[in-house]
Amino acid sequence: MEKTKYELKAEVETANVLPKTLQAETQLMPMGGAQIPMYAVYGRDETERRVWCCTFVDSDEAMAWVQASRVFGRAVRGAVIADQKPEDKPN
Repeated sequence: MEKTKYELKAEVETANVLPKTLQAETQLMPMGGAQIPMYAVYGRDETERRVWCCTFVDSDEAMAWVQASRVFGRAVRGAVIADQKPEDKPN
């Protein structure tokens, strides 16, 4: 009987996202042997780290969620790779 060996690649932590920074992005994700377009929503926290918030199958639903979060300014929590450094902004 083979034993499965697990290796820790990265730890994830939660972070609060500024609602005005939310953006939906189209990403191809594997599902059942095919590449399906999904709509991942990312935002930025106070330290400019890129934070994943949610993923939708429908682009209209993703855009409605982003717009509602921006308009109502509701708190959004997301996942970020632990110890991720902020990205440098281009000048």
